[in-house]
Amino acid sequence: MFKCHICCKEFSTKGNLKTHVRIHTGEKPYSCDTCGKAFRTSGDLTNHKSIHTGEKPYSCDKCGKAFTQQSHLIHHKSIHTGERPYSCDTCGKAFRTSGDLTNHKRIHTGERPYSCDTCGKAFRTSGNLTNHKRIHTGEKPYSCELCQKSYHSGSGLSKHKKSGEHLKTLESSKNTDPFSASTIFVDCGEADVKLEIKEEETLDEDPLFINMEAEDLEEGKEE
Repeated sequence: MFKCHICCKEFSTKGNLKTHVRIHTGEKPYSCDTCGKAFRTSGDLTNHKSIHTGEKPYSCDKCGKAFTQQSHLIHHKSIHTGERPYSCDTCGKAFRTSGDLTNHKRIHTGERPYSCDTCGKAFRTSGNLTNHKRIHTGEKPYSCELCQKSYHSGSGLSKHKKSGEHLKTLESSKNTDPFSASTIFVDCGEADVKLEIKEEETLDEDPLFINMEAEDLEEGKEE
C-alpha cells in the first residue's frame, strides 16, 4: 500500500497516490487546448472536452437523458431505482455514489483537503472550492434571465428563483406582456398598426379602436 504523507490516506498503486497528492498541491498538469482550463488527471480533461464538442455518448435506457460522462449516467440511474448502496459507517446515512459518501465522511473527520490559494480557506469538496474562488475573481456564471442578476454558484441562482423578489418580477412580467390576447400587431408595409380589440369582438368584425403608432409617412417627409 502507498500512503499519502499529508493525510495518511492509502492507495493500492503509486499512480493513484500521485494523482491524489495533486489535491493537496493543487497541481493540474492537463490543460484544455480550447479554453485553457486545467485538470489533475487526463481522464478529467477528456471528460471536460465533451463540453466543447457537445458529445454526450452515455444515455439512460429509462428516460433517454444523455450525459458526457459514464459516472454521471450511473449517478442518474439511481434516481430511477432509488438505490443508495453506499452507507456511512459512522451515522448510517446512505448515498447514491461513492463520491457522495466520501464527501459526507469529511463532516465526521473534519477533513478539508481543498484549499484556496488566494486566502487559504479550506473546503470539503472541490466544487465548494470552485464556487469560493469566484468571490476573488468576481466571476458569476449563473444568471437569471428574468431579473438580470448573476451568482457565483448554481445554488445561489436556485435560492434566488425561490425568493419573493424573483416571483414578484415573474408575476409582473406576465401582467405587462406586450403581446397579450387583446393586442394584435399588423405589418402594413410602411407603418406598423396596432389594433386594440375589445374582448367581445372577433377578428372578423371591424375594430372599434385603431391606434396608428407610427407617424404619417407623408408628414414625416415634409419635416
